Amino acid sequence: MKYDKKFITTCIKLGQNIKNKRENRQITIKQLSKITGIRKEYLNKIELGTAYGVMLEKHLLKISTALKVKLVDLFDFH
Repeated sequence: MKYDKKFITTCIKLGQNIKNKRENRQITIKQLSKITGIRKEYLNKIELGTAYGVMLEKHLLKISTALKVKLVDLFDFH
């Protein structure tokens, strides 16, 4: 499936935001993987903005819960 530039840009911003929130909480990707049950390789793809589709959607709630932020806060790019 081909994604448009706006969608890809949003995924990149989302990934950067997740990484920033994770680092602010001083949690490693390995620790986040253990808490969420998401493979660290996939978490890395999410943070790089290269994970798309249904699997990404399924994991966002787990990630926001683990980072103790609201799901909507992951999409606050300001």
